[in-house]
Amino acid sequence: MGKCHFSTFKQCQEWLKRLNRAIARPAKPEDLFAFAYHAWCLGVCADEENQHAHLCRPGDHVKYRFEMELARMGFDLQNIWRVSDINSNYKLCASYPQKLLVPVWITDKELENVASFRSWKRIPVVVYRHLRNGAVIARCSQPEISWWGWRNADDEYLVTSIAKACALNPGSDCPLIADSSLTACSSMETAAVPQKLLILDARSYTAAVANRAKGGGCECEEYYPNCEVVFMGMANIHAIRNSFQYLRAVCSQMPDPSWKAAVASPAWLSALEHCACTSPCASQRPFIVGRDLGVSGSAYSHKA
Repeated sequence: MGKCHFSTFKQCQEWLKRLNRAIARPAKPEDLFAFAYHAWCLGVCADEENQHAHLCRPGDHVKYRFEMELARMGFDLQNIWRVSDINSNYKLCASYPQKLLVPVWITDKELENVASFRSWKRIPVVVYRHLRNGAVIARCSQPEISWWGWRNADDEYLVTSIAKACALNPGSDCPLIADSSLTACSSMETAAVPQKLLILDARSYTAAVANRAKGGGCECEEYYPNCEVVFMGMANIHAIRNSFQYLRAVCSQMPDPSWKAAVASPAWLSALEHCACTSPCASQRPFIVGRDLGVSGSAYSHKA
């Protein structure tokens, strides 16, 4: 850890105050950059409005940008993927965008059934595709398995369908591999051999199993064919929040001989280490972020 030296104690106190102001929690939401930028966009003069204000207003331009992104990433929207409007006006999931990308053979009725099985109705949906290897990133929340070991056929079908869609829409470096012996619901689905799907769970196995007592849980490899589950051992969001708050409290104190030890004691630095160890695995094999806790959750990945 680096050290800062000041010529006077007064100068040291002044810089400590500046640092505390920089890391202090905003007094009101309007102080956050996103809200300030939105207010600025709505109040800019006419000659700047076309350049900025459209970013903060709903309209056809949002749909156009979404379609442009899908085209840029090479999604085959004619045969393999489709954009579903099931979340129009956020009626299915309030925390998901209105347009969702899923395999073309997955119906909206099946998506509704999957939503009833996923926490907060955050179903597995694709958000990114690698142009060269064809691997996709998608996201979802944890399945609501509970102690009873509930299953959902449509959820299992959707997860495996994402891998099949990847095989049918390969990247520029990956040839299409045919296999007529595969069993599926249509000839389109059996046209290629899907690669294995990685289920990347940022929680520990113990935490994932414990969530079953609250109605949650994790995917069982027995029920999700051709999948691999990996647990990364990160703490839950509550532990992360508490460790960060403790770190902030330590940083606001005057330095003393035990200050360095106090900074290293909270689990915040350990959480950062877990993130650094997880990132290479996630970047090498694009994944579907699971659970509704950002870095702490389960995830699927079509292996490149």
